[in-house]
Amino acid sequence: MADLLEPDEALSRVLLAVPPPATVHLPPEDCLGLVLAEAVLACADLPPFDRAMMDGYAVRLVDAGRTVTALDEIAAGDGTSRGALQSGHAHPIMTGASVPAGAEAVVAIEQTTRVGDSVRLPERIRNGANIVPRASECAAGQPWAKAGEIVTPLTLAAALGVHTARLAVHQRPQVAVIATGDELAAAPSQAGQIRDTNGPMLVALLHEAGLAARRQVVGDNAEALLTSLRSLAALDAVVLTGGVSAGTHDEVPGVLSRLGAEVLFHKVAQRPGKPLLLARLGRQLIFALPGNPLAAHLCACRYVLPALRQLAALPHVPVRGRGTLVTALPSNTERTWFLPARVQAGSVMPLPPVSSADLVQPHQANAYIRLSPGAVALPAGTEVDYTRIGADAWAS
Repeated sequence: MADLLEPDEALSRVLLAVPPPATVHLPPEDCLGLVLAEAVLACADLPPFDRAMMDGYAVRLVDAGRTVTALDEIAAGDGTSRGALQSGHAHPIMTGASVPAGAEAVVAIEQTTRVGDSVRLPERIRNGANIVPRASECAAGQPWAKAGEIVTPLTLAAALGVHTARLAVHQRPQVAVIATGDELAAAPSQAGQIRDTNGPMLVALLHEAGLAARRQVVGDNAEALLTSLRSLAALDAVVLTGGVSAGTHDEVPGVLSRLGAEVLFHKVAQRPGKPLLLARLGRQLIFALPGNPLAAHLCACRYVLPALRQLAALPHVPVRGRGTLVTALPSNTERTWFLPARVQAGSVMPLPPVSSADLVQPHQANAYIRLSPGAVALPAGTEVDYTRIGADAWAS
């Protein structure tokens, strides 16, 4: 066991290896889900004019209770130049339209009585009623969003509203997922072939965590893998699955050595996922995950997703909690055991797999329980700690 890295030390090395997030300048529509790298200043007043907040009449206060002449209607988007509104007159005005100079309030249409070309106004009119003054939401040059905020649909709408052409954001990491193995086939047609489940699962995990990846399959062929990795040199990260253990067809360690990648660690004292490897090639991170699906899943949730979210400047520490075991847990061996579980309303249901290749038994898991090396059996009703996985892992 001396040559195996403890899980917490492995995670620490992963996060220390993550380079600073890259910054790019993009149109607001392309920034959804990204993190602002700089505070955002308004490029224009919002609203850009005194804006009517409802359909009605733009009026003078002195005309309260009077019947005045109704002038031409002002619709939203109407840019016609008009003189200042004088007492004895009112402009019909639509929601969102520019309030004319001289108008001191907008009276809701249901508070008025229209007779031909005249309109009767209510007895009381409040100064500024139903008018949003120019720049009252945000003035040009004013900071309105802070660095570190995640761009939401409201953020991008506000950016467009204050005429911000581009936002400085931390770039979403460019990632590739490569499943390795001669046994993988899109449509298995002969004995020994299986479908690639790891590739689609890992891409889905990345998507669920607010990230994205391209995907490919490479057989147990060192030259093919070397060519593939060289073609992906410009990406921020590559996630390999399979070929990382000590078998005669496990080509990944040798290929990484030929590439000149620096191996930061290989093998962790955990189950599943003991063969996990992390390497670095320039700025690029290379994660080599085991081929067994549940092991690949655990390693992705515990090591890959936090690293790539940190690279995107997103919150990267998954949500943790404590709940009550629904069923008993057996004692543990000499390695830290990460056990899939279903957490619901404070209860924790362990979902022990048949093996580290099993996805059917634990497919409803939304958390992992952690059992220390040598932990004793735990009866039902015991409180245990868990770490969330999936979209809920990153909830604030």
